[in-house]
Amino acid sequence: MTAKLMTLEEATQLIPDGSSVGIASPSVGPVALVPMALIREIVRQRKRDLDLYTPIMGLEGDLLIGAGCLKAVQAFAFRIIGQAVPPNFRRASIEGTITTREESEFSVTLGLLAGSMGVQFIPLHGYQNDHLQHHPEWHQFTSPVDGQEMVTITAITPDVAIVHVPKSDPEGNAKLGDTNDLNVMAAFSAPAMVRGAKRVILTAEEIVTNEEIRATPDETSILYHDVDAVVHVPHGAHPFGVTGYYEPDLEHFEEYLKAANTPESFEEYLKHFVNEPTDASAYLELVGVRA
Repeated sequence: MTAKLMTLEEATQLIPDGSSVGIASPSVGPVALVPMALIREIVRQRKRDLDLYTPIMGLEGDLLIGAGCLKAVQAFAFRIIGQAVPPNFRRASIEGTITTREESEFSVTLGLLAGSMGVQFIPLHGYQNDHLQHHPEWHQFTSPVDGQEMVTITAITPDVAIVHVPKSDPEGNAKLGDTNDLNVMAAFSAPAMVRGAKRVILTAEEIVTNEEIRATPDETSILYHDVDAVVHVPHGAHPFGVTGYYEPDLEHFEEYLKAANTPESFEEYLKHFVNEPTDASAYLELVGVRA
C-alpha cells in the first residue's frame, strides 16, 4: 500500500472544472461528516461548472451555489440543519441559473447501490411521479418476467467523491465512527458512493496507523483501493459537528442563514469566512476553534 497524504490544496486540484462531484456523507443535521474544509478550498480555487450529487443538500451545496461553482445538483432533500431551504439554492432555482434533479430517498439509495455494485442501473417497479421528467437517463420499460412497468434507476458514479471521516490511515483505510451515531442514509451512502466513484478524496480528523485500523476491521467502512487522496484536517467538518470530537457550531449556522438571505450579504460572508482565510488553519483561527 502507498501513502496518499496530500495537502488540501493538492487534493482539490484532483477536481477538474466540469466534473461531477459526490458528497458521500449527506448533511442530515448539524452533526454530520461533511467535508467543509474541502468545500471551502473548492471555492477558493474557483472551480466551475460542477455537477453535485448528494442525498441531502445543505449548507455545503448552498455555499458552492452562491460561489458560482455549481451548474447542477441532484438530491432528494434540500435543507439546512432541518430548518430552512438553502437561500442561494432557492434564488438560483427561481432565476433558473442552476439545474435541479430531484428524486426520492429510495431512488438515491438504488442509484448508489448500483454504482457500488458496478452495474449500470437497478430496475424499480411502480415509480410513477414527476421525478421522471427530470431524469432523461432513466428509462421506462415493461418487465419481460411479469409484464410490470418498470424504471431503470441509473447508477450514481461521480467523477470525484469527497467525504470527511473521523479516522484514516495514510493509505485511505477509514472509519466512519460508530454506525449507531450515524443517520442510516449516511452510514450507507458514504461507503457506497466511495465504491462507485472514479476518484475519491478523504479528509480526516485523525491520521492513525494501519495497525490501529486493522485492530477493529469491522469498523472500517472505506478501503484503500478506492481512495486517491487523504488529507489531515482537524475540525474539517466545521460548522458541522463530528461525534466524539466536537459539537456543531449552531451560531455559525444561524450566521450563515442570515448572510445568505441576500446576494450582497452572502458576498461579505464569502469574503470573510472563505476567501480571506488562506487555509483551513486560518479559518479555524477566525471562527475561534483550537485544532
